[in-house]
Amino acid sequence: MRLNKKYSTMDDGRGVINARSTGVLIAGCAMVFLFTGSFKANSVFVDDVISMYHTSYTLAGTAFVTQPAVAFMVAGIGGSWLEGVSYRSMGVLGGVLFGAGFIYQGLFGYQLQQLLIAMIIAAFGGGLLHFAMFMSYIEHFRGNQFAVAFATRELFTYLGVSIMPPIVELLNSEYGIHGAYLLLGALAWNCIACGAVLKPVNGTTRESSVNIMPSTQDKPRTIVKNCCCSRGTGDMDEIDAPKCSSIFDCSPITEHIQFAIFLIVHSMLYYTFTAWAIFLVPFGTSTGLLTSEAVFLSTAGGIGGFLGKISAILVFYREWMNITFAGVVPSCLICTALFGYMISSNYILMLMSSCLCGFGLAFADSALNGFVPQYLCSYHLRQGSAISYLFGGVFMQLGGSLSGVILDSTGSYLWVFGSMSFVNVTICLFSVILGAMDKDIPECGDSR
Repeated sequence: MRLNKKYSTMDDGRGVINARSTGVLIAGCAMVFLFTGSFKANSVFVDDVISMYHTSYTLAGTAFVTQPAVAFMVAGIGGSWLEGVSYRSMGVLGGVLFGAGFIYQGLFGYQLQQLLIAMIIAAFGGGLLHFAMFMSYIEHFRGNQFAVAFATRELFTYLGVSIMPPIVELLNSEYGIHGAYLLLGALAWNCIACGAVLKPVNGTTRESSVNIMPSTQDKPRTIVKNCCCSRGTGDMDEIDAPKCSSIFDCSPITEHIQFAIFLIVHSMLYYTFTAWAIFLVPFGTSTGLLTSEAVFLSTAGGIGGFLGKISAILVFYREWMNITFAGVVPSCLICTALFGYMISSNYILMLMSSCLCGFGLAFADSALNGFVPQYLCSYHLRQGSAISYLFGGVFMQLGGSLSGVILDSTGSYLWVFGSMSFVNVTICLFSVILGAMDKDIPECGDSR
């Protein structure tokens, strides 16, 4: 291990860790805690919204799922179009809009249209925050550190899932839905500080040194000038970050078939998470539980998710992770949990099923996100990341909307959970196919 005297950093040969990198890590943890926690807390309001606005589960689910779905679509589009904007500016703007959406709902949300507008405003902010954070993580953490840092950040996703719904339910009972949203907006504005922390590595411009995650079998890949791909030794040179051309540029998919299959697996996971997150508390109340009891199904899921994130960190740290394990094992656990929902309305069994489902979703999320840089060359890294967010957002929207349609059409949560089980069986199949494919990533760019 050597000391970088100029910037007081420590380099262990796998990456450089300094105060800025630590700040970026903490900012990412706080951001996902507030974003995912607030989204999961929306499930507390589903039944209230349906009774207040005299609407259907389809429209309510579509409105609430707009927050993460549009956020991920904005992350994808913004990643392409905001090429000249620094991640720090993008993050600060995102924090302002994220909190403003909830404030708008608290002040003006007396119709379903206002709820949809509020969720879209919050989504725009969340999308900018997500893309700025993701690219900052790639910039600050290289080698296997990216996967470990990302999995560490994702721990706080499920802490938010555990903690935020009971808090919001308490606020809702004390101040009503409008007062709860005002306070939630004030809390969300802490993300402005998270965005302000996103400074480049060693104070350089955004196009600074980036070493993306290697396969455990391959040597590290280093991004070089002209955005071409090379197999490097891991040494840090003066290099440029990957660029985006247009969100309509699908070359990462056409050039890298592994990434195309990865997109299917990754996007289907978001479908499952959204359907589970939105309709878990209403499912609990449909079995006869009080809202104050059903909300602890989310808490149990969050606890399981926290354990899943820890497990993913350990597996990545020990370099035991592979794509087949990342997709097949969690999907089998999720199917088991969904089967538990379908066979019994016993409160203890539902809590256990929620914990198991949260574990599977969290483990798969960290594991699959950690593989994003492995299936893209450096030339396509930023564009591929943007496309990944865009597809995730689309499938999130489908998760809320289609599940609502199924519920309105059948009147039974059994069909909702059955459709989610089918999606996870498909994830298993594609994960096996992806694991069997050639792991070499072709070099792309102007200097091939």
